[in-house]
Amino acid sequence: MIGTSLPEYAFIRTSIALLQLIAPFSFICVAYLIAAQPATKWQAWLGAYAVVEVLFYISVYLPRRSLLQKPAVHPDIHTREHRRVLFQRCSDHLAVSDHLSGWFRSTDFKRDNVVDWLLWALFSSTRDNCLVEWEDELEEYLSMVEAIIGRKLEPGYNTNAQCMRLTIDGVPMLHRPFIWYLIVGLVDTITSFCLWRQGFHHYDDGNLMASFPMRPSYVISRRSPVANLPYWYRPHRSSTKLPVLFLHGVGIGLYPYMPFFEEFNALHPDIGILAIEFLSISMHITSPPLSSTEVCTAISQILDDLGLDRVAVLSHSYGTVVTAQMLHSHLSPRIAAILFVDPIPFLLHLPDVAYNFVYRQARSANEWQLWYFTSRDPDISRTLSRHFFWSENILWKEDLIGRPVAVWLSGKDQVVNSEQVRKYLTEEEIASDHWAKNRLEVHYDPDLDHATVFDTKGRRKRLLDVLDRFVTYPDQRN
Repeated sequence: MIGTSLPEYAFIRTSIALLQLIAPFSFICVAYLIAAQPATKWQAWLGAYAVVEVLFYISVYLPRRSLLQKPAVHPDIHTREHRRVLFQRCSDHLAVSDHLSGWFRSTDFKRDNVVDWLLWALFSSTRDNCLVEWEDELEEYLSMVEAIIGRKLEPGYNTNAQCMRLTIDGVPMLHRPFIWYLIVGLVDTITSFCLWRQGFHHYDDGNLMASFPMRPSYVISRRSPVANLPYWYRPHRSSTKLPVLFLHGVGIGLYPYMPFFEEFNALHPDIGILAIEFLSISMHITSPPLSSTEVCTAISQILDDLGLDRVAVLSHSYGTVVTAQMLHSHLSPRIAAILFVDPIPFLLHLPDVAYNFVYRQARSANEWQLWYFTSRDPDISRTLSRHFFWSENILWKEDLIGRPVAVWLSGKDQVVNSEQVRKYLTEEEIASDHWAKNRLEVHYDPDLDHATVFDTKGRRKRLLDVLDRFVTYPDQRN
């Protein structure tokens, strides 16, 4: 993640502009060359490239732009009691400040605006599909909202105060030129070589067409016991230490974590690392992500196939969401310790994550980088807008009991409201760089942005020190 300086702003805006100009320039170039006929070799080569970009836009991007807008398939609706307990739990934090109003585009929201929000958040529905048996329950929640905001809700609907409904609103995306995916493929190749050199083996289901660009790792892949969830594995050889399960975040796959892997391998050459690849959040053109149930079942099968009973989990950003899903599943007993880095699931009922990643208008250099290269990537946006369900991904402190847990928070995190998460976990108003109590520890750096803890050796060492303790002393249990 880049910073917020003026040169970085100029660089990122120029980079985005150049990538966005490729498609219109290609159309103009093709039209010109058809009319004028290429006179030189370089014009012919330029024309051939422009034709590729035009065909890619017409035959790939445009059809997928419509395809990716398909409605979300929401999880089964919970019972009324489950919804009531969930909303009561959330309301305790919504009442602290103006967090509830953050879900709306204006603070002048009215009763029907709140109904829209409640139907999405608790019923995965809209007013057009509202059932009669939900009306009494909705009245109960509306009364609780009025208690939170300290006023009666005015009847009606304010079109300027629409709420954010992540899995119902449109999937925002921008075109990526063909050459961009060639760059992604090059980075993928470099990543594969680095992992292979560090002793990792690649596993997949043998489907060469699973993603575009096609991946060089398929050449050296071993057959995976599961479909649509490739992974890298460095064999575990220790009988006294825990293997590590690594779950990456949104971006360009495992590439940003290469230095961390290398430093951990030097520290513990006998400890295995299982690094799952989530292609749907890795800038590839690929199939939709697995559901929470499917991904937990797949990880369970992978662990069984590799003979790994219990693991220490290190997860970053979106990977912390998968960790939350694992904690809510049959996999929970197999998680011996957890290191969360820039976690998404805590206080997920607050609007910050949804707003910062999907709805915010970028202003600074780091926000423009996040906006164009991640949140407006078609497949990443589809994953977040059609396959991310807050009620099954939210994590509470009580869910962490039973194992040592460490949480890394970056004070200037542009995605996560790290200050609120820190206060929730520590119950302390004044921040400190390290807080620990009852096998939960919180590490806080006020100067870092999302993912920047992996950028330098000094920062990575703080994570390595925590992980070193978690894998070395696996017998700490309640």
